[in-house]
Amino acid sequence: MSEREFAPSTALSKIQNIIKSLNLFSVTNHTDINKLVATADLFDSQNNLIQSGAGKGPDSLVGALAESIEHLCLLMPATSDVITQSCEFIAGQKNAQRDGFLTSLTHLSHSIESLRLTTVDSTAELFVPTTLLCPRVTNNSVSSACPATQFLSRYSSNSGTAFGCTKAEALLHGTHEVIERHVLSRFFMAVCSIGPAITMYTPSKILLATALSESSFALSRADKLQVIIIKDFMNVYFSVALPKVGAGPFHLSPIGSGCSLDICIAIQRAVTEQFQVEDLYDAPQEAIDNKTLNFLAGAETLKSLIDFFPVKNLTLPTLDIPKMDLASSVPEQLEALQNNIEKSGKTMFHRVLAQYAENGTVCQTYIPGLERFNLIRNGYFVAPQRVLRQDNNRATHANVHHNSL
Repeated sequence: MSEREFAPSTALSKIQNIIKSLNLFSVTNHTDINKLVATADLFDSQNNLIQSGAGKGPDSLVGALAESIEHLCLLMPATSDVITQSCEFIAGQKNAQRDGFLTSLTHLSHSIESLRLTTVDSTAELFVPTTLLCPRVTNNSVSSACPATQFLSRYSSNSGTAFGCTKAEALLHGTHEVIERHVLSRFFMAVCSIGPAITMYTPSKILLATALSESSFALSRADKLQVIIIKDFMNVYFSVALPKVGAGPFHLSPIGSGCSLDICIAIQRAVTEQFQVEDLYDAPQEAIDNKTLNFLAGAETLKSLIDFFPVKNLTLPTLDIPKMDLASSVPEQLEALQNNIEKSGKTMFHRVLAQYAENGTVCQTYIPGLERFNLIRNGYFVAPQRVLRQDNNRATHANVHHNSL
């Protein structure tokens, strides 16, 4: 199964044409001869670095260039679907009732800039504060922001933003990403014993080899990892890969995660993302990790997230390659994923950030009620959705206390 509508060479050509149409040029690089990790930098005609991206897996170069375009779009101010709404209105929306980030605004009297998102069929809409979807906006204004923005800034993420050679492709990748972050959050909560236990598996040797295309290089590196599979959320496969030795020379164990309807794609994403995190580790990331280490080490409940000691060497039940019929086309996969989301009692919303020639599209997906507890490992003091929903008033005003710490 492929999550791309075009062959890698065709997708690469389409992306390069888009970059040229923006009067930019790209400089790309692979971290090793196996080409499982790539980087892409976009420059203007004066050789100014405009944006960067990274990619992993067999088509890492396509992923790196696609991510650079995603990041470029997020730099541009939204020119449509932006409206100022009262916090009371945002919290009172029917489709916001299961979302602790939004309902926590109930008791605030401020108005806040929001983005209009719709369902894929445009039959329903949801207004989401810009702060929650655009870290760029958040980083520029937190210190002088209203209480609503200060509260939401801790949960700000561009998760769910994806480029595709078609809109369906962009939506598929973006939706997988927000579900991946949700399950990763639930995994973190389980590791910390602040959430329900999760049934975990590990891939059989045959499944792992298949997922990594029988690459001896990838399999050799993967042998040093604990590869975990979770399959109890929205009927998708989630995988996380973490070093068996723990953090090693790093402040925090470098991990990777992936999500897909196809178990092999989920595993491949997790393992090669772990490679990417290690290969591209630099001084700025080291500084962030050092700060996060101090934060996690100072909280007894959170210490397990430093090196995942409770799970990194567990003996888990093995999963073989499942016998199942997978949706073949990207639109079919997107439809299957939407059905899974609806069966779980949730609704998928999206917005289009940019549309380019030949149907190139950048979209952002948001599913109310999904977790963002994964941000705890970036050093942000965040709470699970259930905490926010249990006492909206306490959660909203807690930012005053936490910001003073």
